[in-house]
Amino acid sequence: MSWVAKLSKLFPKCLTVILFIWTYHVTLTRVVGIPRGILFIFLTLGVLIALYTYFKVIQVGPGYPMDFLDLKVNNLHEVESGNELPPVYISRKSITIKHNGRFRVCQSCKCWKPDRCHHCSTCEKCVLKMDHHCPWFASCIGFNNQKFFIQFLIYTSSYALIVTSLTFFQLYRWFKGKQFEEEIIDLQLLSAWLVGVAVSVSVTFFTGFSIYQLCQNQTTIETYSLRRYKEEIRILHGDVQSTNDYNLFNLGSACENWKDVMGTTWKEWCLPISKIRPQTCINTLDNKGLYFKINNLKNNQLLESAELQDRLLRRVTPKSSLDVERPLIN
Repeated sequence: MSWVAKLSKLFPKCLTVILFIWTYHVTLTRVVGIPRGILFIFLTLGVLIALYTYFKVIQVGPGYPMDFLDLKVNNLHEVESGNELPPVYISRKSITIKHNGRFRVCQSCKCWKPDRCHHCSTCEKCVLKMDHHCPWFASCIGFNNQKFFIQFLIYTSSYALIVTSLTFFQLYRWFKGKQFEEEIIDLQLLSAWLVGVAVSVSVTFFTGFSIYQLCQNQTTIETYSLRRYKEEIRILHGDVQSTNDYNLFNLGSACENWKDVMGTTWKEWCLPISKIRPQTCINTLDNKGLYFKINNLKNNQLLESAELQDRLLRRVTPKSSLDVERPLIN
């Protein structure tokens, strides 16, 4: 890795840490009129949990299909000739396929691509349930770290609102007491307030958008790629009348969609801890980002169609599975 690439990965991490620590220091030392102990507890907890979750997103990573050895394509020419097919749990549970009815293959990573998996040209890897590549993390947001990413946004929005409120309170007291007649304004306090306002507005808006997508069980890529999914649905099951039918992974309610990503308990929602998976899922491929739950009759029919197609493909010689695919991310 070149020094430029290393710097591009290091810079956002350093900037994020500096912004948190600097606003923490300014707010803690410049704001008066509030009990010091209460101020210290709230600010310290806010900074610690936000930074911990920030690095948790990076450390956990989004998850990659190459983490699963049986998703590796041994020979692209064998795939093209139809002598190599994906694992059964992919071929019989995949809902999104290519326009020619073939299973998706990444020629760069030389691996089979499960549902919601896309190739990120920045990371130069395929990512499971890729949402987007986030420059603030120098990493992708995907299946494994989406929960922590949502929590980081919530923690950061809350912390930014606290800093904005406290610094505004101090500046208001300064103006109301007409202290400007005797002394100049505290530039660090003013700067912290401006940063707080900017972060509060931008991050809170993005947090709301991300939570909305989560409650629809849609990724950012899927939100802007509904036309592609409409075409893929037609391949398997003809025309679909309702626009809502295009979101194949919507479990039917915002609550169920939230639980699918964030967990089922308040503890999992509030704390940056891994989801508590059912004991029955520990030794299976469920909840690994390789395939996803669907809930209504039409989608169950799609699964049946996918299974039938898989059986046919394993009995007859298929056409090339390396036809040009119009990628969502390149």
